[in-house]
Amino acid sequence: MRSMVFALITLTALLLGSVSVAADDFITVAERSDFRITSSYDETVDFYKRLEAASPLAKLTVFGQTAQQRDMHCLVVSKDKAFTPEAAERTGKAMILIQSGIHAGEIDGKDASMILLREILITKERAALLDSVIILMIPIFNIDGHENNSRYTRPNQYGPENAGFRVTAQRYNLNRDYLKMDSPEMRAWVKLWTTWLPDFFIDNHVTDGHDWQHIVTYSMPWHPNAASQVRDWTNKVFDPYFIPRCTELGFPPAPYAFPLRDRSRGAIGTFVDIPRFSTGYTALWNRPGLLMEMHSLKEYKPRVMGNHAAMVAVLEVLNRDASGLRKAIAIADAELLDGSLESAPLTYEASGDSSYITVLNYPVSTDSSLITGGKYQRWDHTRPQTDTVPYFGSFRAKASITPPRAYLIPKEWTEVIDRLRAHGVWLDTLSSATNITVEMYRLDSVKFGTEPFEGRVRVSYKTSAYDTTLRYPSGTVVVSTRQQAGKVAMQALEPDGPDSFLSWGFMNTIFEQKEYADSYVIDPLADSMYFNNPTIRAAFDARVTSDTTFAKSTSAKRDFFYKRSRFAEGGFNWYPITRVMTELPKTMPLKRE
Repeated sequence: MRSMVFALITLTALLLGSVSVAADDFITVAERSDFRITSSYDETVDFYKRLEAASPLAKLTVFGQTAQQRDMHCLVVSKDKAFTPEAAERTGKAMILIQSGIHAGEIDGKDASMILLREILITKERAALLDSVIILMIPIFNIDGHENNSRYTRPNQYGPENAGFRVTAQRYNLNRDYLKMDSPEMRAWVKLWTTWLPDFFIDNHVTDGHDWQHIVTYSMPWHPNAASQVRDWTNKVFDPYFIPRCTELGFPPAPYAFPLRDRSRGAIGTFVDIPRFSTGYTALWNRPGLLMEMHSLKEYKPRVMGNHAAMVAVLEVLNRDASGLRKAIAIADAELLDGSLESAPLTYEASGDSSYITVLNYPVSTDSSLITGGKYQRWDHTRPQTDTVPYFGSFRAKASITPPRAYLIPKEWTEVIDRLRAHGVWLDTLSSATNITVEMYRLDSVKFGTEPFEGRVRVSYKTSAYDTTLRYPSGTVVVSTRQQAGKVAMQALEPDGPDSFLSWGFMNTIFEQKEYADSYVIDPLADSMYFNNPTIRAAFDARVTSDTTFAKSTSAKRDFFYKRSRFAEGGFNWYPITRVMTELPKTMPLKRE
């Protein structure tokens, strides 16, 4: 197998007139082992360093360090040698960021990317892919997890034998960390992203679950979490090229989807990526993110080659319409910058609409375990079949907001402010005390998670909005939504956002009552309030009538009156970040950071 690969690469290099570099030096570890194993971190970095040394079109950069202090690399590949964001932007070409190994056991994209880079830079059989595109390539994102490898890290996946572990050394799942940004790896990635702001993003994964003939499954900005202009480009330009091209290359793709148990006729469905996920985050920047999912129940070699074919198809379509994509992004960005964005969705729900699509299936049967009593599926690979099934892939906004003009953050909430700054959000501050009319949220029905999720105890609540005028001191942070990172700010700061900083537990102290009134204070005060305030009396009587638990609880009744008394804590269960819904006064004393 090694000699065959070497012969093919050498022949290609000779035909293309590129014989100054020994092509055999760029056969990957996976190819040398007949795709039994994958390269280590050190072997991968060595491969990338040799690419840089062999080609003037490549520059290897270090953009951060992992928790175990391994360098995180990104290779910039440019026909114009545009190795900085400023130089790349001046070319007018589309920039694409491709990453592999965010889940380090799902490493197909790493080996596929190495083969692709060899074809672009060494044998040059795909050199034309750089004509209108600049490539940023992250070989391994979760490096510490990649080095924590064994035969047993991926029980639902066929190969390689030394697959890495799903999470980082600190046990963070990086594909849940994009907005909250707790891990050092994600902080480095976000800095890279906001520095370059690529036009397109690929996140290479391997999926689990239902088996079918498809090796390549994918998801693109089809849903309302993406800007309408980007969705149009996806539907009119990307899919019409990508699907037949992958099929032509031998890997007919299918949408990333799952069987729906409550549907008949083999129905499948999908979901909308929220900001904790890679492609949910890039959508906030109006950039299309391609979630690439090779199928885990296929052998490693066809998975790698399927991932390779899909990336070739992506680069081809970008070369065909780089200007169209950049125009769609520019229009979507302009809506944020000029304040013409009328609605920002926070959460989504299935519309219930379906379409029929063709999928390449296997017959499936159900078996049972004698020991666990559980049922599991078996697929008959000897009888491939083609089915037309309902696909439930249509979604609509469930909860949306009218974008505020700005958010006001008291300067003491430094963790929130620092995270926004790290996300590339522009921040202003008040240079003197000012009265401002705002909308603020009251939080009720507060519930905390019973166990940690991604290192944090999440909190849920119900929100009620109130208008008021408050005096804000000098140093208060003002976050305008009229900026490229405006959607990032809204998702982070709106309490009802699925990945808001509040829901992730960044501000849990506001849910803690810090003062209490003893019985000798609150009981006589309750009597006075009840008999002298008809509004409070009516509310109390209604609560007693409707809530039997409340009616039997002395402490709940005392709490009812305490919260309505002059002793009630002003900050308890009030969200300290407020919204400005009107235009900012031209006289507002603002200072840009």
